[in-house]
Amino acid sequence: MKKQMTELHQTIYNQSPQTVIFVPGRVNLIGEHTDYSGGFVMPIAIDLGIYAAISERKDSRIDVYSDTFAKLGIQTASKPYQYHPEKQFLNYIEGMCSVLESNGHTLNKGLSISLYSTLPSGAGLSSSAALEILIGIILRQYNQLKIDDLTLVYHARAVENEYLKLSSGILDQYAIMFGKKDHAMMLHTRLMKQAYIKINLTQYTLVLMNTNKTRKLTESAYNDRFKTIKEGQKYFSGPLDTVSYEMLLAKKTTINNDIIFKRLAHVINENQRVTDAKKALLANDYKTLGNLMNASHDSLKTLYEVSCEELDFLVDAHRQHGALGARMTGAGFGGTMIALYKAELPCFEALKIAYKKRFNYALEIMVTSAVSGPHIKEEL
Repeated sequence: MKKQMTELHQTIYNQSPQTVIFVPGRVNLIGEHTDYSGGFVMPIAIDLGIYAAISERKDSRIDVYSDTFAKLGIQTASKPYQYHPEKQFLNYIEGMCSVLESNGHTLNKGLSISLYSTLPSGAGLSSSAALEILIGIILRQYNQLKIDDLTLVYHARAVENEYLKLSSGILDQYAIMFGKKDHAMMLHTRLMKQAYIKINLTQYTLVLMNTNKTRKLTESAYNDRFKTIKEGQKYFSGPLDTVSYEMLLAKKTTINNDIIFKRLAHVINENQRVTDAKKALLANDYKTLGNLMNASHDSLKTLYEVSCEELDFLVDAHRQHGALGARMTGAGFGGTMIALYKAELPCFEALKIAYKKRFNYALEIMVTSAVSGPHIKEEL
């Protein structure tokens, strides 16, 4: 890929890059819509991600070309930084510039950047968070900024919370930055404590299926779920990650709101499922892990109501194909689902045909593995 990125950069900018960087995407095994209330999540960084080739400029401009958005050509980050939907991927570059400068960092190094992504855009595999982390790493390196990795993760989240006005949690950026090869991560997002658990992807296989039904989180019901959970937290003296389902049941009459109760029920039970999933992985009990994944999807579908017909169709199909577990992953409303299989995968050709016939979307199938976080590869 270094050779491919070098050739891309030379084609676009007529010069060789000085650095090639890879930043992975992420998929969440279990623990969905729990991070913004301080709960538990269990992601892995995946072998799909974004590559960047970078060279310095003599001026102070930041030019960026994305192979995914080739029709846009070279885009230039320019002040005043302000979100506009038509800027598309440039919003994340300008957003990171804005957050860094608002935190007292000086960005005076001109850069030419070429991007190539193996992550489907809008598929729930954190392409936006990967881009935020990637740009943050590039700006830190070339401007010699004194920012540690965790602070950079918080800055990347601020791009979404403060610049894009999306009420998202820390899961995506953290999992991407601190992913570990052949391991899942259990992260307690309130305490920011993590544990790595070995995951056996030799005897077991994770398959991702992208519905190709994209959703833009800033235009979705994501913020509504965030607000509902914040409202629900007021019924408890402590944080939601300390609340059991029995404690929730005892508050049902007081809450007296079916929507809030349902949303809380998902989050509280999902936190417990993550804890149980850690135990299952440590015991090499992938059957239990699969059952927990199934329960997670059913809860996201019926209680949190963030699934969709396409995701449900695929989840049901995987269960019929013998998957140990299958669930939507990511924010929902479209995007990607994940299934866990033992040993070899079945043939999915009939499923691809049936899915296309039913929804008129092409079904994208990806087998993935757990990788480490960002890799910086110096060019010779």
